[in-house]
Amino acid sequence: MTKQKNKGMLEYIWNAFDVYSEHNAFFIEGKYYTYRQLSLKVYGIATLISGYQDKIIGIVAENKVETYASILAVLLCGKTYVILHPDYPKERNENITRQAGIKIILHCSERVFPETTSCIESICTNDLQKEYIHNITEVNENGYAYIIFTSGSTGEPKGVPISRQNLNAFYTAYNHLGWEIDETDRMLQMFELTFDVSIVSFLYPLTLGACVYTVSHEGIKYLNIIEIMERYKLTFAAISPSLLQLLLPYFTEIYLPNLKYLIVTAEASNAKLLSDFRRCAPNATFINLYGPTESTIYCTAYTIPPTGCKHHNGMIAIGKPFYGIKVCLMNEEGKPVPFNAEQAGELWVSGKQVMKGYWKAPEKSEIALVKGLDGNIYYKTGDLCRIDEEGDIIYCGRKDYQVKVQGFRIELSEIEYVVKKYFNDQHNAVVIPKYPEGRGCELHLVIEDTEFNKKALHEYICSKLPIYMVPKYIHGIANFPLNTSNKIDRRKIHELI
Repeated sequence: MTKQKNKGMLEYIWNAFDVYSEHNAFFIEGKYYTYRQLSLKVYGIATLISGYQDKIIGIVAENKVETYASILAVLLCGKTYVILHPDYPKERNENITRQAGIKIILHCSERVFPETTSCIESICTNDLQKEYIHNITEVNENGYAYIIFTSGSTGEPKGVPISRQNLNAFYTAYNHLGWEIDETDRMLQMFELTFDVSIVSFLYPLTLGACVYTVSHEGIKYLNIIEIMERYKLTFAAISPSLLQLLLPYFTEIYLPNLKYLIVTAEASNAKLLSDFRRCAPNATFINLYGPTESTIYCTAYTIPPTGCKHHNGMIAIGKPFYGIKVCLMNEEGKPVPFNAEQAGELWVSGKQVMKGYWKAPEKSEIALVKGLDGNIYYKTGDLCRIDEEGDIIYCGRKDYQVKVQGFRIELSEIEYVVKKYFNDQHNAVVIPKYPEGRGCELHLVIEDTEFNKKALHEYICSKLPIYMVPKYIHGIANFPLNTSNKIDRRKIHELI
């Protein structure tokens, strides 16, 4: 069996195929797959696709070992993968396929991917098991590993290409966090493959020889997650705060003594919610990991202490930059905001993890990537932050979560914080700004509950906030919609009210 020379993250995975061949690599839909079984599938798919000149390969997101093997095979061949979700609207998948120039799509079910046309070859990866690889070219470290398509402000999906160099820089920095985990660990992968946190959730465990436990698409997802964590005694889990919020009614029943690390990620984390969850995972270290897709998964980390957690309006601090990451805070005029200042500034990040530019979108790249005062290229995150005297970055919300009402600048997260306090952090709350024609900004408060006293809540808000910050309308929704990244879908809530 011949392998090309790789460096960094992927090299450790190929090594694990040999060293840990009889260890379990995946647990998917009730079945274990060893590293040997995984490697045979990877090599079989790689042998097949290596004969194609195409550099960009589409992969249909399915909860199958062949899907993960397809991703690894594409990386092994020095090609670039793009995930296509079968449940996304047809128009979106067609848009992504067209933008990326995809001509080959890998899938592993009987279901024919709806966007397959006569000019696109659809390949089923089931039962491809060949042990030898031929004609695999040397991998270009500057080549792209994957392209993630995120939502664009115009409704057009926006491609974020991440190079192998970006991925290896992330891997180096992630290792610097000092995880105490090895081949005996059992690690959760709960995220959709269209979301970049999924990448570290399965690639990193494979570098160690550990086992990855995926979550079934059948049934209720958040209940599936906690069942897997309890039944199989998982030791490492990254989870979104929104899904943790859904588990809140079950906190008294959940007990995870084997959990070593609980990672909260994907959106702002609520301090009270995490504090309440500690009794469920008494031996776990809680860590808040932050990072935009454009800076390769994560770029800052904050270990959440059991008491005295740093936060702003209940949103947990995002901590210190990763190894190799530089940050600065800039005001609206593009001037630096001093560290340890009360004023928040937009967080800019720089380093080898940061993308070179959006996929075939130089205008968008020019807006998002700018040269800093030190001559380095920075990505403008759109997140407002402060940095305290200990060097921790305090997350203060999104720039686009700030609005002006009656000439006053309002941070929507402050209203949400007050409302959550009214409910003792038992219910989610979001404030949605609307702009009726001919009128200014109107604030709509939406509670994840349908049985509450609107009058009492309104009176409470009036007692805590100035009148211009009091929402004009209050709505109740039984369950907040989540997007594919498991974040609260504010756009969908906007449509519902």
